[in-house]
Amino acid sequence: MKRQLAFVLGIILATLMLKANDPARNDTTVRFKNKTILIEDSIGQMKVNIFDNDSTPYKKVYEGIFSDGKSYEKWTVVEEIGLNIPIFNKMITHKKRRDYSMNAHWAGIGWGFANVADKDLNINDINKVSLKSQSSNEFYLNLIEHIVPLYRNNIGLTTGFGMGWHNYFFRGKCRLAKNDDGDVIVKNDIDYGYNRLRTYQLTVPLLLEWQPTFQSNRKFYLSAGLVGCFNVYTSYKYSDPTRDNVKRSDKDMNVRPLSVDVMVQGGYGDFGLFAKYSPCSLFESGKGPDVRGVSFGATLNF
Repeated sequence: MKRQLAFVLGIILATLMLKANDPARNDTTVRFKNKTILIEDSIGQMKVNIFDNDSTPYKKVYEGIFSDGKSYEKWTVVEEIGLNIPIFNKMITHKKRRDYSMNAHWAGIGWGFANVADKDLNINDINKVSLKSQSSNEFYLNLIEHIVPLYRNNIGLTTGFGMGWHNYFFRGKCRLAKNDDGDVIVKNDIDYGYNRLRTYQLTVPLLLEWQPTFQSNRKFYLSAGLVGCFNVYTSYKYSDPTRDNVKRSDKDMNVRPLSVDVMVQGGYGDFGLFAKYSPCSLFESGKGPDVRGVSFGATLNF
């Protein structure tokens, strides 16, 4: 490779010498190993271009402009003809790092602890609803993401599509039931061994994301915004100790079909932490206890 470069540079230098001896020559074309070297000489400026003859149309792999002690060089020749020049490779690598684009932080998986809260963010034991905090959880799988840069590739708007599951395990004697009007109420009568409400949602985010640049490092990120939630499935199961712990289930528990979460997340690289709070009640207004979902956990981005 070194011989290739020396030969190419030798041709260019020889051509420049010929021009110095014969000022009438304005343009010179040299062909070397499927490459065309074109030298254009005009008053006060010289331009050198190298084209790849194997591509159609010919692809420019190097460009140099020399004028009045100033020069402009585009070293695509290093990548295109396979020359291994460490200093040029370093220059190109540095250029690539600076010509970055933003990466969204939505697609991936996440797991966290789930609970209920009131509008003042008091957690658990809200309106007689008492959960097992160590067992209740949220899991989500986000499949599609897209970010639109808004300011200098440091601030962007993220959206996408995902799926989420919530498992709320009730504690002690707390159990959900329906009255004669079909409204969900909370009972505290006997101790239930298994008592769980599960929801499955489709989600669409709208998050404002900040990715600061620290020298060449841009892995840190923070984002905040809203996540729209469409509840597509609900399952409520509990074991009845009065009947040999037979599990009973109900799919219609008046869970709100459409809701929204306020989400904040941040991290480094592909790992992050998140926190979510829903200003909407988990159940439809007037058809269940007024409790709002809240969760926090960790994420792993694809």
